[in-house]
Amino acid sequence: MSRPAVDRTAKAVISELLARDVVPVLKRHGFAGRGRNFRRTREGRQELVTVEPHRWNDRHGGAFAIDLGVFIDALDAAESLVPPAEPPARHECHLHVGSGFRWTFDAATDLRALGALGALGALGASAGEWVRREALPRFDRLATGAGVLDWLRDRTDPPGLRQVYLAATAGAPELAQAWLDRVVAEAAPWPLPVRREAARFAALLGLRCPPPVDSPTLTVTLRLPHDVPPARQEEALRQLSYKLHQHLTELRAGRPAAQAATLYHALRRDGLVCTADFYGAPAEDLLRPLRRAFAKLAPQFADIRESSTPGGGSPAPPPPPD
Repeated sequence: MSRPAVDRTAKAVISELLARDVVPVLKRHGFAGRGRNFRRTREGRQELVTVEPHRWNDRHGGAFAIDLGVFIDALDAAESLVPPAEPPARHECHLHVGSGFRWTFDAATDLRALGALGALGALGASAGEWVRREALPRFDRLATGAGVLDWLRDRTDPPGLRQVYLAATAGAPELAQAWLDRVVAEAAPWPLPVRREAARFAALLGLRCPPPVDSPTLTVTLRLPHDVPPARQEEALRQLSYKLHQHLTELRAGRPAAQAATLYHALRRDGLVCTADFYGAPAEDLLRPLRRAFAKLAPQFADIRESSTPGGGSPAPPPPPD
């Protein structure tokens, strides 16, 4: 016996519930947006509310969840050369919190009178109530160091440099140092680039880290035009970052795994000058594919200069034991 269908699509039901019971709550508290994505900007951060329909919604019913995200401007600046081209999406947020359950409905659900959560009232009203009683206070909590530390301690995945940054800036330098030490110790199969990036974060946060042990074989400086607006400069740097990543990925693909793990680059910016240091391969091996990238990037930069470093590269293997 087949299940009866609802008289509207799942998409239409969710849109109606949001418009009636969730969106007004969000807008009263400074969120803007439409559809299923809403955003609020506070000092140094952006807060996102995203409604996630269940992937198996159909004409018989459906479900949705509500996820929260926080994008932290200073952490993004530590991780990235330029800010996102568009307002950050849910997957780009640094902190994520879910509602922990789904609101469900089917043909038997009275969408105006029957609550999926019983005492909370109608289905849509229960979602609006969750936003008011749970989501908004969670955003306030995540704006504090104590709230960030609670969020970090609830995680079960191994810490990375992002977690190191969050712990240090939330007022837990000892925890940040312990996590940084773990990141460096567990860096296989990419110990050299991870150590270099860890050292950069350590300097930024006032933590301890072993210094990098390799030196660049090739350094390229690229100067941005001074007479173009910042938005075009940022787009040029995005293209630069993409091209370098693309070409180094291709170069690694033809090398043994152990050798590929030492091949990487570090990119930094000082005003109009961007510097790319390349590690793990002779300069001539790097330049063959990279010059194609520089030719494509040349119209966006005022100047591109290459300089190789004799004797640079990965450290020599240790001598065999006596």
